[in-house]
Order: sequence, then C-alpha cells, then structure tokens
Amino acid sequence: MFSYYDAHISTKPKPPAITRGARAERRNRATVKSVNVNVMKEMPLIVRARPAARPSARAGRAAGSPRSARVSRAVLTTLTAFATAGLAAGCAAISSSSAPQAAGPSAGGTASAAASSPRPSGAAAGSASPASPASCAGTWQASSGQAPALSAVQFVDQGHGWVVGAGRILATSDGGRTWTRQYGGSADLGQVDFVDSRHGWAVGGDTLLRTTDGGGTWTPLAETCQAALVSVHFVSPGLGYAVAVGSPTDLGSGGLFTSATGGSLLRTTDGGVTWTTVAGTPENPQTACFASTSDGYLGTPGHIWRTADGGRKWTLALTEPQASSAGNEAQILDTPEIECAGPNAVWALFLGEGAAMQHAPYLAYASQDGREWHAVFEEQYTESGLRPGLKLPEGPGSYPGPFSAIDPGTAAFVGYTPPVGYGIAPLELVSNRGYTLTREGNVAAINEPFAAAFLSSARGWVVGENLQTRAFSIQATANSGRTWTTEYTTR
Repeated sequence: MFSYYDAHISTKPKPPAITRGARAERRNRATVKSVNVNVMKEMPLIVRARPAARPSARAGRAAGSPRSARVSRAVLTTLTAFATAGLAAGCAAISSSSAPQAAGPSAGGTASAAASSPRPSGAAAGSASPASPASCAGTWQASSGQAPALSAVQFVDQGHGWVVGAGRILATSDGGRTWTRQYGGSADLGQVDFVDSRHGWAVGGDTLLRTTDGGGTWTPLAETCQAALVSVHFVSPGLGYAVAVGSPTDLGSGGLFTSATGGSLLRTTDGGVTWTTVAGTPENPQTACFASTSDGYLGTPGHIWRTADGGRKWTLALTEPQASSAGNEAQILDTPEIECAGPNAVWALFLGEGAAMQHAPYLAYASQDGREWHAVFEEQYTESGLRPGLKLPEGPGSYPGPFSAIDPGTAAFVGYTPPVGYGIAPLELVSNRGYTLTREGNVAAINEPFAAAFLSSARGWVVGENLQTRAFSIQATANSGRTWTTEYTTR
C-alpha cells in the first residue's frame, strides 16, 4: 500500500496515445455533447443505453442495523422509454406539505452559501390509490438482451451476497467461496437490492423480481409501471423508493448513467407490488437513497437534495460548482450518483457528459451531515479545463467507474482507464471523511468494472469484464485490493 499523494502530483497528465481497447471498438457508440476543455480536441463518449446501479449502487445500513455493501447502479441495457405522461397517468401522487426549499450549501470544497437552485417541480397529481397495471400499457419498451453477463453485486454481511446480469442471478452464503445460480431466464438484470439476507429485488428492463426467502424463489411483480423503475432502494421489506426515467438512458463506462430526462421519484409500501409518485420532489431526479424511513437524499442534474421527513419536503444540500461555459450556449449539469452511508451521511459522484482524449469528467464529494461537504477528487485532465479553480487530487481512472460507500467516512472507488492497452480498473480507497486517498492498484482480471460492493476497506467484490478474453468475472479481495481472487467467471 502506498499513499496516493506520494505518487500523484496535481499536474495535468499527458494525453494518452493508445486507442480504445477491443471492447470499446465493438460497442455501439452514440455522440453526446463534448465537454468544453479549452483547446482539447472534442471526442464522443462511448455510451450505452440502460440502470442502475449504481448504483446501484449504494450505501451501508443506518446505525444499529446490519452492515450492507450496496452496489452502484449497474448496467441495465436499453432500459425504457417511459413517457412522462404515461407515468403521471399510471402512478398515483403522494401528497406533499410543501415544495422543495432552495436552501443549502454549494460545492466548492467546504460548503458555502447556496447557489441558485433549480426549479422544483412536483409530480402530476393522480388518484389516491395505485393505478391498475393496464394504465401504463404501451409506455415502456422491453430490454434488448445486451446487458453484461455480470452487471451488479451486493453483500448484506460477510456470508450472503448476490450478483445479477443478463439472464442470471447468482448467490453465495459462504462469503463467495461458492456461487449458486438462483435464476436463469430472459431478463436483462442490472441491479440487485437486499435489505437483509431474505428480502431482495432484482431489476432490469421490463422486469422486477422479488424474493422473500433469500433467493430460493424469485417472483415477478406484475405492476406494469415497474418496467421503468431504476435506482431502486429499499429501506425495509415493505418500504422502498425508485427513480423512473422519462426517456432512454445513456451511460458511459463502468455502468454509470450519463444522462436521463423526465424522471420521477416513486414510492412503494408493499414491497414493490404497487408504486405511487412522490409529489413535490425536485425536477428530474436521477438517483435516490435513504438511510432510514425519514432520512434520504435525491440527486438531480448538478444538485443533491435532502429530506428529513420521508420525502414530503426537500432541501437543497449541494450545488455542483459551475463549469466554464465559454463556447456553450447553456450550462451542462452533471449527473449525480449517490450512496447513503448511515444517518445523515452521503457520498456523491458527479458524471459529466462527453469525453476528450479518452478522459471523461467526474467529481466526487462526501458529507457526514448533509450540510458541510468535502470535494474529494476529480478527473484532472478534463476538470482542469472545466473547473480550473478546484485543483483536486486525481481520481481513479480516466473514466468514472462504480463505487461503494462503506461508512460515513470511508468509500471504495473503482475507475476505468481505456487508454492503457485493453484498459485497467484502478481501485482507490477514500478514508478520513474523504480527506485521505490511497491508491491500491488495479482490480485483477478485469479491464472494465461494472459494480463494486465493499463491506470494509479490506473486504470487497468487483464485477466486470476482461476485454481481452471477453470473460466476465467476480473478483474478491480481503486485503484492500493488494491481491484478488477470481470467484466466478462466465462468457
């Protein structure tokens, strides 16, 4: 192990000369808005349609409950075209006592006075009871069958964990020594979410599966609105929240969102059988997490919001620093990935659109109370042009990857660096409330990571693909990433 600061100086890295690896060459590409990095050549970001994760990805349990490694939102291919009108018609609104308040800190490093907030927009009103499944017919599209074979991972304790992917759910009860296939079907599963060793959900495309016996049986939930649920986060066997997006979702490397529009926050109290729209939420939510029935966070483009009453009222907690807009007509707001980490604490990773010279912009933040925020790291090559005043330490990889919140002061981030041969997946552990960064080397046998789940700074799992062999695997470490063990592999 060596200190990040011993090996990295805050100088801009030289542009890489090596082209994208084999995986990138065979993926479908779509051009998105390139970042404005002064004189750097604009290049399209590799994007894929899908969620979460992810991310799924998300956080440890609140104090007093079992510790759980939550995954960042992982890939769910060609995830839905869920029309906003269909969503409003198909899911009833939960009344809200007031609109979100535009008060809170902005992000510059340590929190300061709030910048101007986005206009909050409540969900469309509906009936007092959940709509029938038929009311959402025709508002979604089935998945395309292109999800990774292994795309998301979660552990609820040292023994019990699950991995999902295209047409499969794998489970272990012995800490990863053996894995058993619990589901084999046609669903493109991209997220798994368990609240304990028995109650869990798997999400993908037009499918939402639930288990109440640790995966011994998986039951499809029939409510048609569930076809568009992403970023599903359950607080208890009954209470859960989800984000439903209003247009096809793009994501970059590492299985992370880069944009989604027309989103709405949904809530269930019966384990996902029926869902209702939460009224009064900020406009266009991207991800949500809750540490308890009352305490939660919501991410919208460029902003993070907080609730202390279960979503009835939201307060602006963080505004991402404004990027240079020279040459751009409008400011581009980055997409946040958030993971709750116990009472009041949250970790955030802002994902920028576009890429330059095989580097994609991203910023990481941490807060232990939702009021004071610490800027953790950045992708220096792009962010030095977008936000030259920040001057943060360098993050893990030239592209953002998945991360796992371990506790209020500790998180594990896995990056993706495609310019290096077939690419590498560097692991960076962040501790001391976000002030200490330790680069632990690269995840073995994986070039491109899709999801990560860490129970502690020493014990964790990463799933991803070896772009040279085209094999997908579950990689595990018990010593903070210094060595890795392949626990499962497939093609």
